[in-house]
Amino acid sequence: MANKCKRIIDGKTYNTETATHLAGWDDDDGPFQWGHHLYQTRFGAFFLYAWGGPEEGEEILPYTPEQARKWLEKYQYVDLIEKLFGKMPEAGSGETKFTLRMPDSLRDRLADRAKANNQSLNAWIVRCLESCAAESVSDAGSGEPRDIPPMGGMVGSNRTGWRTRGT
Repeated sequence: MANKCKRIIDGKTYNTETATHLAGWDDDDGPFQWGHHLYQTRFGAFFLYAWGGPEEGEEILPYTPEQARKWLEKYQYVDLIEKLFGKMPEAGSGETKFTLRMPDSLRDRLADRAKANNQSLNAWIVRCLESCAAESVSDAGSGEPRDIPPMGGMVGSNRTGWRTRGT
C-alpha cells in the first residue's frame, strides 16, 4: 500500500510522500486492516503513520528520537537502530552522560579528526579519553606510573583546563 498522508501538527508539516520510510507493516489478517509505519523527515524529525483499525482512519503521530528508537526496539529493527542512533552499549556496561565545555575551535578540530576516522565526535572523544587513561597508568611500558600534569586556571578566570597560568 502506498501511504499518502499529510498533516500539519504544531505548525510543522509531516508528509509521508516527502519523508523517508524507515520501517513498518500492513496487516490485513482478521476483521480489520491496519498498518504502522515509521518515517523520518528530511530535517530529521520522526513520525508514526498509523492507518486502519475499526474506524478505518489514519493519523500521524510526531515522535521524539527516543520514542522512535523505542518503537524500533519493540519491533526488533536492530540494524536500523544502529544505523540511525549508533551502536548501543553492550548489556552490563554502564554509561554516564557528561557535559563538557570547550572552545569552538577545539571542537572543530576534534570533529575533523573524528570524521577522518569515520567516527562520531562522541566516539572519537571517548577513544581519546580511553587512550589517555591507559597511558596515565603506565608510561609506554616502563611500568612507572605517569600522571598528567595539573592544568592551572586561565589568568583572571575561575575556569580550569584551557591553558596553564602564565601562558
